[in-house]
Amino acid sequence: MVELGILLAILLRLSVILFMLPIFSSAQVPQNIKAGIIIALSMMLFPLIRQGVQPLEIEPFSIMSVVVGEVIFGVLFSLSMLLVTSAFQLAGELVGFEMGFGFAQTADPQSGTQFGVLGVWGQLFAILIFFSLNGHHVVLRLIVESFSNVPVGSFSLASNLFNKILLLSGQLFVLAVKLAAPVMAVLILAQVGMALMSKFAPQINILATSFPLTIGLGIFFFGLTMISWGDVATRAFTDLFTMLSNFTR
Repeated sequence: MVELGILLAILLRLSVILFMLPIFSSAQVPQNIKAGIIIALSMMLFPLIRQGVQPLEIEPFSIMSVVVGEVIFGVLFSLSMLLVTSAFQLAGELVGFEMGFGFAQTADPQSGTQFGVLGVWGQLFAILIFFSLNGHHVVLRLIVESFSNVPVGSFSLASNLFNKILLLSGQLFVLAVKLAAPVMAVLILAQVGMALMSKFAPQINILATSFPLTIGLGIFFFGLTMISWGDVATRAFTDLFTMLSNFTR
């Protein structure tokens, strides 16, 4: 019975965290695949960490308090990663809006809402950088360490941790604007130039000629700025890993 309680405790933490991660939370990943991965990881980790895991008590009141604490822990753990990937998605949305892609929306199966093409591209770019940095290895290591540093059912939301999450949320918008600023500046100058052109040559249909010009300039300079996005994403994920390591201590 004790062994079953330990396995249930491992399953509880892994399921809450993995189901909320930006990659596993996608609706494109079938639920049975998610459940299979969680069960497989739990069985693999069970002989390694069973000595340091307290068994989960099968009692209504105690298990409810443990589940609530684990849900809060998993939400904060996954939310911090989601904020970083969302910053790149927001940067793509800002650039796409200035290019005139606001009319071209595509359905995002992950959230069930509509996003611009460049927004989805920015999010995929951040996820690829995450894997290239072996971020999945870091996340698994932090989850394993959390069982000994933050035992199941003992998590409490400290004020300093809450302030870090708020700071990271604010950095989402700062990072997105910094990433999109060069392309947005070029497109704004292009709009000013076309406004002057319409003033001096009113016979030109600016509305018809502006869309190809802004889209061409936007894609060209967006491709140029993508060179620096890799370094920015590397620094952002490095800071995220540092924050998560302090979060699980």
